[in-house]
This record gives sequence, structure tokens and C-alpha cells, in this order.
Amino acid sequence: MNRFFFEAKIENESKKVSNGLAGKPDLKSWPLEFRLRGGGRVIIRPLTEADAEAACEMFPKTHEESDFLLHFPGEFDLSVEQEREFIRERREKDNAILLTAELDGRLVAFAGAESSTFKRQQHHAELGVTVVKEFWRMGLGRKLTECIIAWARHRGLHKLYLRVYEDNVRAVTLYESLGFTEEGRLKDDVLRADGRYTDVVVMAKYFRSGEC
Repeated sequence: MNRFFFEAKIENESKKVSNGLAGKPDLKSWPLEFRLRGGGRVIIRPLTEADAEAACEMFPKTHEESDFLLHFPGEFDLSVEQEREFIRERREKDNAILLTAELDGRLVAFAGAESSTFKRQQHHAELGVTVVKEFWRMGLGRKLTECIIAWARHRGLHKLYLRVYEDNVRAVTLYESLGFTEEGRLKDDVLRADGRYTDVVVMAKYFRSGEC
């Protein structure tokens, strides 16, 4: 299960993938630099065990800032050691990726995807992205999603999918611009902070055989 469900107000813009990410990427080329729309320069790189403490500080913050994430604040806070183990396990897997965006030594966003180890479901992976609120609408959510798409192509996956709240309009619009289409809805699937139930939209992007 992907930990980063439901991006918090992803920005709606249409920039191309940076050089080195288009098509089949060289996954040894990390870190990658990306300039935010606000002018800051962000480093996108794989998450490591050394980031565990910073991750434990960032995740609760993103859940307090947004009602578009899977858990309520405080429901899924890991200890530093648990976070370190979570990261280590996925770094050792060929079927998973965890990325972070770093600005001036501070982690400001995460993205992740993981496919099943079972043969019937090895052809697809689930995507998730989360961004600290002060960096919404700066192009960071799009860039991280593009990185995961490039990883999925490199892995030779047939399908990349995600789940998003129906009223997260900016996120839905962004995903559509990147080639994701709605596959269905889970009715009243999540309870919101204001007590109402919300549909979850399942979206997917398919890759043609041999696409690079």
C-alpha cells in the first residue's frame, strides 16, 4: 500500500519533464535539480535512511495542513526507527521507489510508488505524492509525478494508478494533463474533517508495450 495517497492541492501547470527524465531515465543520475516557479532551486533525490528524522517531522505537518490525505493528523505517525525501517525496506526493493524534494537542506515533498510482488499484479504500481503547503502551486507536485512516471516506464510497467478525492480539482486536472484517466469511483469512501463522506476517484495511466 502506498503511504502517500492524495496529493495536497497539486498545482495545475503544463511543464515538460526535465532533461534526463524524458523517456527512459538513467536512474543513477540522481540527484536532479528543479527550479520552482517561486524561484527556489529544489533537489529531487531518492529518500534514504538518513532522512528518517526529517521525514517524521514533515509527515505530521502535511497531514495538519491538508484534508486531502489518507489519514487524520496523528493517526499514522511513525517513530524515527520505524520510518528508517520503512525507507530501508523500500530502498532494497526493485519494485518500489521513494523520492523526496529538498530545499536548502529541508525536505518539502515526497513521492512514492510500489508494485506488487505477486505475478498477477506485478504489471502496475500505485502512485502517491504529498507536498508541504507553502510549496503548493509551484510545480513541485507535477515534477515529482513526472519522475514517478519516468520510473514506471523504466520498469516496463503496463499501468500506473492513483487515488484522489473527487473535490481535489487541481490534482485531478494535473493528473489528466499527464495522461491519467478516471477508471471509477469509490462512493463515500473517506470521512472528511467536517464530517461528510467523499468519493475517491481512481485514475490510471497506461504505457504501450515497448514505450520508452
